[in-house]
Amino acid sequence: MGKARFAPWLENQFEKREDLPPMETNEIAIQYQAAEKELLKLIEAVEGIEEGDLKALEETIYQGMFQIGRKLMGGRMNKRKRSEPVSTRIEGKCGHYQKLVGYRTKKLLTLFGEIELKRAYYQCQVVEGQKEEEQVHKCSHGRAPADEIWGVQGTRTTSGVQQYISYLCSMLTFDEAAETFRRFLPGKMSARQALNLARPVGRALAEKENEEVKALFDKASQSKTDEKDGDQQNTVKDIQRLYIEPDGIMGRMRRESVPMEKHEQERKGDVYREARVGAVFLAERGKERSELAPDVWIDTPKEGSQQYVARRTALGGFDKLLYALACQSGLKRAEQVIVIGDGAHWIWDLADEQFPGAVQIVDLYHAKEHVWDVSHAVFGRTTAQGVSWAKQACDLLVHGKIEDLVALISQLPPIAPPPGKSKSIPEQAIGYFTTNAERMRYPTFRAQGMHVGSGIAEAACKTVVTTRFKQTGMRWTPQGLDAILPLRTTKLNRAYDQFWEAQSQLVA
Repeated sequence: MGKARFAPWLENQFEKREDLPPMETNEIAIQYQAAEKELLKLIEAVEGIEEGDLKALEETIYQGMFQIGRKLMGGRMNKRKRSEPVSTRIEGKCGHYQKLVGYRTKKLLTLFGEIELKRAYYQCQVVEGQKEEEQVHKCSHGRAPADEIWGVQGTRTTSGVQQYISYLCSMLTFDEAAETFRRFLPGKMSARQALNLARPVGRALAEKENEEVKALFDKASQSKTDEKDGDQQNTVKDIQRLYIEPDGIMGRMRRESVPMEKHEQERKGDVYREARVGAVFLAERGKERSELAPDVWIDTPKEGSQQYVARRTALGGFDKLLYALACQSGLKRAEQVIVIGDGAHWIWDLADEQFPGAVQIVDLYHAKEHVWDVSHAVFGRTTAQGVSWAKQACDLLVHGKIEDLVALISQLPPIAPPPGKSKSIPEQAIGYFTTNAERMRYPTFRAQGMHVGSGIAEAACKTVVTTRFKQTGMRWTPQGLDAILPLRTTKLNRAYDQFWEAQSQLVA
């Protein structure tokens, strides 16, 4: 359809709108004339591109879409019906009358670029006859009702811009997110602006997490009060195994942004604080057979079932957050629940409190690390005697002979404790293996096809935290970490778009 034929066609479309009265139809046509002109310009430019020049054709249409989009948005947002005259006076939220002081233009960054929004603006006024002493309380509040209608009061960006840039911030540094935004969408975007837009989204997601946790535990508490726990018993157990893997990871914080210990205040350098990460996933049959039961296949994570949560440890609430995620992943429908961890006390306290009855397994890799720590402390690194001893000890560990392993460690010659410690490394290892003995019966676990490594948790720490939060030079404040962590996990859990479906305005 050429330029000469297109204009009459567009006009005909407005004339055919039988649902609109003639005056309003004409107003719509006038309102969108600028968009029509841009479309005609784009068609003319496309027609003038040389045959076979695909690059020019694609780039011309790409840029032209944004031009048309800006005109359409500006036309729609600035549209006013003649049948609805603007009021000269309204009542403000402050309780005072506000009068129309004119029309003010506001620049607004959209996904199509920057547009100008011209809207009626009102300011508070003193009512005639008001006593002089009352006028002291006169305020200067201003209000643009159109901003409230479109959900852009107090901001110069749209919710679409906030949605896009926040998504980028969940994956990239703020500088990278801003650069990516500028590369693919028209309009200015700085790293600071990206941060300011993403933080409220992260806070809103954190609030959503807290609300879901509270609702879940309130419901559980009410069920116990009403003695209606039969629901859980009647739940169909259609999930064979649900795995839960918590872990901790240290992150670098800005000095003075967190309470500091005396030794931290006395030395220069970075301050580190822990964040806790949890991964939950369903199991399916893997490709590896159990060496102890040839007919049994070792579990592997079911594709697409991995879900994550993360929270700064000092903030608290991680245990319940992880429980809520497990419930969303089918905890009540699981025949068997397995918690795998590196042996830290807090992990087993969490498991006992939130997942009673779950199988508890110490990750085999971490257990082997403790064996090698003993070898290095007693025999030194890379010595033939140390390597030989460690291999013998690891063989006992793999076969679940923890008592024999403890006896083997006890036979080692005594060594001095590390600086600041009351027990030597072999003594610490004895306590570690004795406490976790029942969590290290690996032949029993492997014979049932259970996964015995916390590689998923290790990968979760890398996926959730390291990749995004521990890049070179990064230092965080508690507020920044608390906002961006839920943004990151929501994106990884493929729930980001679902969150925005319920949002019609910017998240403040």
